[in-house]
Amino acid sequence: MKKTTVQLLDDLDGAVIENGSGATVSYAFEGDSYEIDLSAENLAEFRAAMKPYTTVSRRVGYVPTKPRAASSAGSDRAELQAIRAWAAANGVQVSDRGRIAGTVREAYANAQAK
Repeated sequence: MKKTTVQLLDDLDGAVIENGSGATVSYAFEGDSYEIDLSAENLAEFRAAMKPYTTVSRRVGYVPTKPRAASSAGSDRAELQAIRAWAAANGVQVSDRGRIAGTVREAYANAQAK
């Protein structure tokens, strides 16, 4: 029997996000879309920081999203190891465990396409 465990880490402070607390936040700014994993504490700070802007902003649309399970990163272990090896060889800092930033994944994909 095999059991795989994935830990979700807060992108700001690297703390482990316990199951059921925190969230993945998607947002857009100046035409770029972003996603960040935050603990409950950092999520509250993010919401407080955004409140002055969101209360006076216009909604341009809302697409309901299904909550993302913290058990799958969407990549297999071999791919994650390859991305981390590429990052280390190219001076890109990534953690030994947890989520790999989208910018690093994109840079890796671009390097592989060449």
